[in-house]
Amino acid sequence: MTRVLFALLLAPLLLLCSQLARAEADLLPPEQAFRAELNRIDERTVNIQFRVADGYYLYRERMRFTLQPAGDLAPTFPAGVIKDDPSFGKVEVYKHDTAVTLHAANPLPDDFRIAVRYQGCAEAGVCYPPQTTQLSTANPGISGSKSAVDKLFGTKPAPAPAADARSSDAGYFSGSPITTLSLFFLAGLGLAFTACMYPLLPIVSSIVIGAGQAGRGRALLLTLTYSQGLALTYTAVGVAAALTGTLLSVWLQQPWVIGAFALFFVAMALSMFGVFSLQMPGSLQSRFSEWSNRLPGGRYLSVFVMGALSAAIVGPCIAPPLAAALAYIGQQGNALLGGGALYAMALGLGVPLVVIGVLGNSILPRLPRWTMRVVQNVFGVLLLGMAIWVARPLWQPWFAGQQAAVAFTPVASSQALDSHLGNVGKPVMLDFYADWCVSCIEFERETLSDPRVQAALKDFVVLRADVTRNSADDASLLRRFGLYGPPAMLFFTAGAQGPQQRVIGFQNADAFLKTLESLRTR
Repeated sequence: MTRVLFALLLAPLLLLCSQLARAEADLLPPEQAFRAELNRIDERTVNIQFRVADGYYLYRERMRFTLQPAGDLAPTFPAGVIKDDPSFGKVEVYKHDTAVTLHAANPLPDDFRIAVRYQGCAEAGVCYPPQTTQLSTANPGISGSKSAVDKLFGTKPAPAPAADARSSDAGYFSGSPITTLSLFFLAGLGLAFTACMYPLLPIVSSIVIGAGQAGRGRALLLTLTYSQGLALTYTAVGVAAALTGTLLSVWLQQPWVIGAFALFFVAMALSMFGVFSLQMPGSLQSRFSEWSNRLPGGRYLSVFVMGALSAAIVGPCIAPPLAAALAYIGQQGNALLGGGALYAMALGLGVPLVVIGVLGNSILPRLPRWTMRVVQNVFGVLLLGMAIWVARPLWQPWFAGQQAAVAFTPVASSQALDSHLGNVGKPVMLDFYADWCVSCIEFERETLSDPRVQAALKDFVVLRADVTRNSADDASLLRRFGLYGPPAMLFFTAGAQGPQQRVIGFQNADAFLKTLESLRTR
């Protein structure tokens, strides 16, 4: 119901954008809509500054950086805006000037080149083909050095984004760090009610016993110290995941890696459903417990060490949700957020332990036995959802390919188009399409699938120029008609070589039917 209301609210805006997009003069050439500049930071670090014109945006996932003639570059991306697209789901885009920091494995020479590949769209609904530009610079010397804090938490040399850069549609996580920390805390609290926490109960009991006859106040401080040891261990894991996430994100683009991760999350979901058990071998678990038991229970330092050791004991058991959390943190590339998120999750994990330590573990049997099973099943379902989400890049192109509601005749070059235009006795519609074009998929799914549109197009010869590969022939076809990218529908009268009318950008079924009707009356 929420999606329907959202669509109804956006429909007038989409219609207005499609009408404004008719005026091609309003569209900037790609070299003016998007500009890339290279700045050297130090001997191993460079900064790519992107200038994005108002009304345009760049896709983060479409950015590629290649050091020439050879070499590896690890990018650090700033946070963008999450665009909730009905066809491609949530994608991160940059609607304002932004910068990407590139880290080289070895010192860069005085003269080097970087091939920068990127792709963007206009808010009016037109997507540009992928662009590649060659950037080079002579070594100007160290223009500035990054502080340790910048290296740890990420630097954005670009100007601060406008106040609306993080709009309400910026997604559940990237839009609000407080929301992220809260959700991770709740996830940890949920994990605390699974059987994974049972090995920690004897340790918590030994802490309370080690406190002797001290009251609940001292027991509270000791159990809090214990939970801090647990939490800070997970914090270190979160920071490590964030710092290495930029390297992992490059591999995550590969189909075989995506498939492997999806299968991994499916396997982890099955473990949460009880199909098999995942935990540290009993012998190792016993050794850790024996080592911690040798420490005096009532001392804060030893209690803190107990908490850190407990993270190793319980870690493998909660590996499925922990792996999902680390995958998310690694994609963010923000060490502060990554460490804070795992710290919040560990705090949630430790809350029941603190309560048990203060009130006594006699309260544990009062919890229904089915509670743990329900919590594990919930996490299993969430992990299956994670598997589907991870695999989206694999099945979405196939799904989009099944959407074809109109039988198009493919046109691969200007010569092929001229051949078709000269040998038909009916009006012609030429559709420019690409797999990476959001509005093209939307037009395919919402407009061309309408039975009224399909009936109206029977009076036309329908051709399609698929410019997904952006080959020389694709670029030639686009230039011939002064187009910067799809979607575009050109209409030719019988025997004409030039278009009689053109539609640039998305049109819904009703608007497109009016366009077809106006062509019949001419």
